[in-house]
Amino acid sequence: MTSQISLFDHESERRTRENPPDQKLEAIVIPKDLPGARLPDLLPADAQLTLTKNYGVRADVLSRILRILAEKEAAGETVTRDEIGAELAIPSERRQGAFMVARRAELLTAENRLTPFAQLVVRHQPYLLDSGLLCVFHYLLASNANLVIWSHLFNSIFIEHDDIEPNHAQTLFAALSDRWTQNTIRDKARRELGGILRTYADEWFKPLGLITRIAKGHYSPNSNSVHVPSLVWYSTLLIYRDRYYSNAPSLETRLILNAPFSPGRILRQSEAAVRRGLDELHNAGLLTVETRSGLDQVRFKSSFTWLSAVAGYLQGQGMP
Repeated sequence: MTSQISLFDHESERRTRENPPDQKLEAIVIPKDLPGARLPDLLPADAQLTLTKNYGVRADVLSRILRILAEKEAAGETVTRDEIGAELAIPSERRQGAFMVARRAELLTAENRLTPFAQLVVRHQPYLLDSGLLCVFHYLLASNANLVIWSHLFNSIFIEHDDIEPNHAQTLFAALSDRWTQNTIRDKARRELGGILRTYADEWFKPLGLITRIAKGHYSPNSNSVHVPSLVWYSTLLIYRDRYYSNAPSLETRLILNAPFSPGRILRQSEAAVRRGLDELHNAGLLTVETRSGLDQVRFKSSFTWLSAVAGYLQGQGMP
């Protein structure tokens, strides 16, 4: 996928507006912009310590789950997770982790049904390997403050450390001791951190190049390792806005560039890359970048949602 300006032709924009997909995201209310806010201040009430079940997330497993559900839904049938597991023939813990990740990546509902996002993905990119789509998946997971280990890794740890080891989890996440015991942090946080790091270094998110394994059990983050297509930028901006700023009509550019949980920070992009992406969207008429009269902000258009931006990205490639 690319972000050629043809993505923004009038026909593509017309299609998106005629059939705008809708999938609401849960607002996350935390004092993220409070000066001096620490990890304990940024924990939602229902924060989740583990997700991956100590396994790296594999694209083929997630893809198979979605395609099985799509086939059953098309036939008017229902299927349980255990029945899907029997078809996958993988360890139960890996299966549980895959379902939990799919839910947090906005692909499954609580009732084990495909979301509108999942339906788009199955129709256009069923193997979940397109780099632009991987950016969306990564941002949905790593910007979610409810996923404590995943979000804190990209929101803070990789800002402060050039390399990390899962065995250092007890030290890296010591601030969580008010919520979880030291033994829980030592054991569960270590395993969860290992599963996430393997997901990026070896499995689903490896094409993004965000994390490199530099030795056994030793990982290093990378910056500016992935090109973010323009409509993917737009989708992440709207995810960020909807989660943390309650559908605000505009955001200060400084927040988008490198504030906690922002697209610039979570996607590990330079300020120049973020501003270039915003300029492309401005020139295409999809948002407005205001830099005059003391303003430096981005104003959104109400006709677009995070999911319609993803749909436009996929449809702009001439896919059926």
